[in-house]
Amino acid sequence: MKSFKWMIILVLSLASFARAQSLSSAAAPKNEPVYREYYTIDERNLDSETGRKVSHNSFNEFSTEFGPDQFIQAAKKLLINLLKWTLHSEDRPQPIENYMRKLHFGRWINDPTDDTCMNTRAKVLVRDSEQDVTFRNQRNCVVESGKWLDPYSNQELTSSKDIQIDHMVPLKHAYLAGAWQWDYKTRCLYANYMGYRNHLIPSTVRENTSKGDRAPDKYLPSELSYRCQYVKDWLAIKLIWKLNMTTDEVQAIHEVVTNYNCNISDFRLSKEEIEEQRQYINNNLEFCMINKR
Repeated sequence: MKSFKWMIILVLSLASFARAQSLSSAAAPKNEPVYREYYTIDERNLDSETGRKVSHNSFNEFSTEFGPDQFIQAAKKLLINLLKWTLHSEDRPQPIENYMRKLHFGRWINDPTDDTCMNTRAKVLVRDSEQDVTFRNQRNCVVESGKWLDPYSNQELTSSKDIQIDHMVPLKHAYLAGAWQWDYKTRCLYANYMGYRNHLIPSTVRENTSKGDRAPDKYLPSELSYRCQYVKDWLAIKLIWKLNMTTDEVQAIHEVVTNYNCNISDFRLSKEEIEEQRQYINNNLEFCMINKR
């Protein structure tokens, strides 16, 4: 009888352990590292356009120095320093679902309201070609040729077949950095976003494959002269979309800025620019939903 009781206790213990393991694996996707701390760009760290440090009561200072219209203009010129980061000591929030491209971000979208049959990929190719493009057929839907410069490798390309459109901050990376908390239409807009020019980049198949979903701690463009611009755009997109950063990512960006003597003044965006980007996002949240109808 005593051995039977111990058998029951052992079975219950094993069941509890299995359930705990199941819950643990559901809390973070398999094979994804769990970060014990993370960073965000500090939007409260504002500088004036003249470089003057802005204090907590700076808006009162502006309002007394200028009239109402001048005050608004001055406020818009406040700059956010992309290199000022806030450390969050708690565990980085983790998605429950494993990342799936089509499920979470959808596909390239053809906007039915713009009188063309081009999807986002084709529009980026048209936008970034240094000469008029040719199309695969008379419907002008699929781009065939043009002239593109892959900034990652500084390689010139003339055939669209040799080009992949890279998301500066890759979709899987964005998902793990906070996009998992968004609804589908926001993620789909992110995947097709043309509001910020360097959000989507034409690149060689080789370079894009090499990058994959890697952050600057695991991948940097082979073209050394582009690395400062690369991490600047990376940070700008992180700020616009309010995505977080890992400690390895932050350290790698710091090393690029230091080792390549990047111009620190380039790593600033005005409050007005950020507000314009976020307004553009809000105005286009139904973009993917229109395509579902």
